[in-house]
Amino acid sequence: MPNEVKVGFLKALGARFGEIRKLEGSQSLFEAGTGTLRIYSRYSKLHDRNQAFYGLREKDLRQLEGHPAVICFLWDTQQEPLVIPFA
Repeated sequence: MPNEVKVGFLKALGARFGEIRKLEGSQSLFEAGTGTLRIYSRYSKLHDRNQAFYGLREKDLRQLEGHPAVICFLWDTQQEPLVIPFA
């Protein structure tokens, strides 16, 4: 079952930027428009002491190379996602 935070985030992106499609081979890589932007979405629940853990896959990061891209970190109770440009 997809995470509700991630689903809500992708719906909001789609409403703002148009079609968001999932890239093959990953549950976390998406593309906005026709190659305008790649989005690597990572979710973590909050653990003890309000800490989160995000495992970034090397295979996914390689698919961001050479494209305008951002990494989006998501967690429960957040007000806004943490979005970091990928360079």
